Amino acid sequence: MINYVEIARSWRLQNPEHADSGIVLIWNDAVYGWKNCLRDPQHERPGAIAIDSSGHIFISEGGNEYDGAKCWVVLENQKELI
Repeated sequence: MINYVEIARSWRLQNPEHADSGIVLIWNDAVYGWKNCLRDPQHERPGAIAIDSSGHIFISEGGNEYDGAKCWVVLENQKELI
């Protein structure tokens, strides 16, 4: 199982200016971006993962690849991604 929190933590260690804030965005098991807050699901494709600085996991759902996702959904644990 992919550990998205660990992927985000590793990225934050390599990018200390973003270590304590914002959202790390993950697609296909790789970081593709950072935002100051969780927003604009329509700018992400459905299935994108977002990890905040506290380790909370969110997934973008609904919509389509052209129009983007409809919303962010909180995941209680990574097992929901399997």
